[in-house]
Order: sequence, then structure tokens, then C-alpha cells
Amino acid sequence: MIFSSRSFSKLFFPALPISGMLVACSLSFCAVDALAQSSQNVVPRPAGQSLEAIEAERKTLFARMMAQPDDLDTAFQYAALSSQAGDLEGAVSTLERMLIYAPGLPRLQLELGVLYYRLGAYETARQYFEGAQSAGNVPPEVAAKVEEYLAAIDKRAAPNSLTGMVRAGIRYQSNANAGPGNSTVTLNGLPYTLDSLTVAGEDFNAFLTSSVRYRHELDEQGIAIEAGLSGYTAGYRDRDTLNTGALEAFVGPTFDLARFGLDDRSLSVFLLSSGVLIEGDRYLASIGASTVFNWQVTPSDGIGAQVEYRYEDYNNTKSRKTAEYQTGDRFDGQLSYSRQVTEDFNLSARLLATRRSAEAEYLSSTEVGLGLGSAWRFASPVGEGPAWVLALDSGLSRRNYDAPDAMINANESQQDTEFSVNLRQIVPFNEHVALVAEAGYRKVWSNYDIKTFDNISVSFGIQSSF
Repeated sequence: MIFSSRSFSKLFFPALPISGMLVACSLSFCAVDALAQSSQNVVPRPAGQSLEAIEAERKTLFARMMAQPDDLDTAFQYAALSSQAGDLEGAVSTLERMLIYAPGLPRLQLELGVLYYRLGAYETARQYFEGAQSAGNVPPEVAAKVEEYLAAIDKRAAPNSLTGMVRAGIRYQSNANAGPGNSTVTLNGLPYTLDSLTVAGEDFNAFLTSSVRYRHELDEQGIAIEAGLSGYTAGYRDRDTLNTGALEAFVGPTFDLARFGLDDRSLSVFLLSSGVLIEGDRYLASIGASTVFNWQVTPSDGIGAQVEYRYEDYNNTKSRKTAEYQTGDRFDGQLSYSRQVTEDFNLSARLLATRRSAEAEYLSSTEVGLGLGSAWRFASPVGEGPAWVLALDSGLSRRNYDAPDAMINANESQQDTEFSVNLRQIVPFNEHVALVAEAGYRKVWSNYDIKTFDNISVSFGIQSSF
């Protein structure tokens, strides 16, 4: 028997990876500036030392400081302990009193600048940093740290910032429709022959992807409002059933947690909305919320966590007659770690989990996965141009569905294992324009042979950023 892709779209058009269509930077939420390492300047709490012990030592130092107000070493210790205890205002007042005894001392100006930076009072911090710069006989390590903080202030204290990118290019895929490689498949123990539009088929597409992100610093210390918009569109040469347009938006506050004694950490809460068109028809509309936590643990190490919820409303299209059965709730979680091994080499890892609850139980699933990535910046091999960047990403995941799909196998639920790897070469022409070349491979193994496929993709595009 020959099956048509239009008659049995439920079988042969799997849920499209919409999240992959939208550019990754659309939800790559702001990380804490690596240059702003305030914890490196005010001594962190020693491991195992309790808050009670710190408070007891503060009382001892306070009494000594009152007896000898010109003892700078005691005052510095007291200020450091106050910072560890979360009493930033107490640390500031202590150091400001020290200015009476040591006006213009570069180390003192630096520490005051760091504390005001942590409080989010960037302009006051700038005054102290510039005071440290203008003092005579500034130690080299103090001068270097001041430069780092001033650069970070220029970036973070701006009340408004707008960044974005746009990339246009062409892509080849060996299996554009994610179809099975064999034209004969088994449905409930019986062999069926697929038509030519359903089996794996190569194709080319032209694509355009873009994103823009806006940030506005509020008058309240350490609070900003962020908003962003990202989009993706692709038109295929032969398979117009794959023509796609996607748009996603987010808005919400970001909190700098240094104000609460949590250095180099931020928390963002965003409202999300997205929509997808396929063949010109509405395919998906979603709304939800996301919470993102970022922590620059050391100048080289960063960790992040994200929890996201969406309600996804699917709609049937010309070729996807049963898409509506995918409608339901989606929960995503991610833990990530990154390490700047050298100035030019970065490694990252992430754990991911997804839960989908669809109207049809056989489309509800739970997925867990692991991702690894690296990026290497190296000198241009041709001429004196900007450095090139080579990035490698890979992922492995397992997906289990809640119930059997009676049309494919009435006795066994679908189980998929997916592997992907992607190599990206960025060749910048200048600070804002670059050539981006990518090559990727994706493989899905499934106990439903109609869902087993692999795909090789190659793309070239020009990217502009601002």
C-alpha cells in the first residue's frame, strides 16, 4: 500500500524544532560582566566561617577601630568583614571615614569604588575609580583593576543600550523534511510504501535570521528592564510545505544581586511569546514565562540556570492535518557551566530537560539531554584582519513518549535517541560584518522506524551585528 504525506501528515511530519528556528541569542540572557570581579577586591567569606563568627570578629575590630581610628589595617579588615556579612553600607561608611586619615590613597579609592559598584551606584563608583587613577604612585595592580571597572561601568551604567544582529544565507540539507531513509516502513507489523514526498529528500533554502535586544537601567539601583525580538524565515527551493516564518518576543526585569551581597550574580524574569507560520498558515502560537539565573563564579568560570514554561497552541495547516493534537503545556529546564580556559579558548556544558503535555497522550513526552561546546579564537591566517572564531557544539538526548501511537505501533510507545554535532566558522571582515559557515549532522534513532532519520546540513551566510 502507498501512503500519501498529505493524507497521513500526522505520521510523516514530526513536530518541528521551533526553538531551533529562532536564533540562539534571542534567549541568551545577559551574563554578568567578566571584568567586574568585585569579589576579587573585597575578601570573600572563608569557607566554613559562619555569619555568627564574622559578626563576633566585627565587634572585636569595631572596638579596636574606635580606640585607634587611624589604624588603616584594622579599618580595612572591618570593611571586608562588613562586606562579607552583606552590610555594604557599613563597609562604605567605614572606608569613607578613613579618607580623613588617608586622603587620596589609591587602595582606599579602589575599595570604595568596588563597593559602590556592587551597590549599583555606578557614577559614584566612577568618581572613586577616577580618584584612584589621578593619585600619585598608583600600584600597577590597582591601576589595572581600576581600568577594568571603568570599562565595565561604561558598559553597564548606560541608561539605554540596543544590540542586535541579522544573518542572511543559503542552506543545503540532505534530508530537509526529516523523513525516513527507507521507502518501506512497518505500521503495526505490516509493511507500507511511502510516497516520494514523505521519504528523506534533499533541498536548498534561503534563510534570514535576526534578533534585537534593548536594555534600560532604572533609577532603582541594580534593576534593569530588558526586551527582545528575534525572528527566522526560510523558503525552500522544492518543498514548499517546509516554508517557515517564526517570531519570538520577551520582556521583563533583570536584577543585579550584588545589592544583596551576592556578587556577580543576576536574576531575570521574562514574559515570552512566539508564533510560527508554515506554508503561510498559523502553525503555533505560545505564551509563557522564564526565570534565568547567572553567576560569574570566578573570572574564568560561570554557571547558569533557567526554568521556562509555555502554553503551546498548535493549529492544522495544509499538510499537517493533525497538528492541533500537539497543543498543551511545555516545561524546560537547563543548567549550564562555562570555563574560559585561556583568553582565546572556551568550554561549556549544559544539562537539559523538557516535559511536553499534549492533548493526545501519544504526543506527550519527557526528554533529557546533555550538550557540550567549545569556541576557539585565533589569528587570521590571511592578512592582518580581525581574529577568526571556530566553534564546535554537540548534543545527545533521550525522548520517551507517554503512550503508543495506535497508527504506528499499538503496543509500544515511541522512544527516540538523538545526536547532533555542529561546526561553525566565523570569518569577520570588520568589527560588525562577518561570514558565517556551518556544517552539521543530526541523527535520530527510534523504535518507530518511520521516525528514524539523519540529516547533513551546510550553510553560508553574511552576518551583521551592532
